[in-house]
Amino acid sequence: METFDKIIDSSIAYLVGRTSRSIIKRLTKKFSDAGFDVSYEQWSILVHLYRKDGQTQQELSNIAVKDKAAITRLLNVLEKKNIVLRIPDRNDKRSKLVYLTNKAKEFKEDLIAIVEDLLLEADQGISSEEMDQCKTTLNKIFSNFDRLNA
Repeated sequence: METFDKIIDSSIAYLVGRTSRSIIKRLTKKFSDAGFDVSYEQWSILVHLYRKDGQTQQELSNIAVKDKAAITRLLNVLEKKNIVLRIPDRNDKRSKLVYLTNKAKEFKEDLIAIVEDLLLEADQGISSEEMDQCKTTLNKIFSNFDRLNA
């Protein structure tokens, strides 16, 4: 059993998953403490809309690496909170484009400042070289799975 525990507890999947859950928990708390009713999952959609407003749900699904049903649920909640709008695409009536509301645009800088603070917390005791290597390695792992999932 010792070998099993060692393999599981030191696997990259376990370590990344544990770290991800910790980041999600911390960021959600920071948003809440600052008075923003935005979850980590909702933030993951807002980030992509802040980069390029007016995307289709399919584009958001692809870039956020989430299935269509998850994107639909997230957008339903964001729409109820008056953070996004879905408008029929003039070029493709089957498709809707997702846009940020003025409310979402107004608190963009506040949310970014909270995320920047979280990233400073994450960097504590880690050299820039270590962080760069970690990011490079994680991106390679993602690419390996992305290629296999295509």
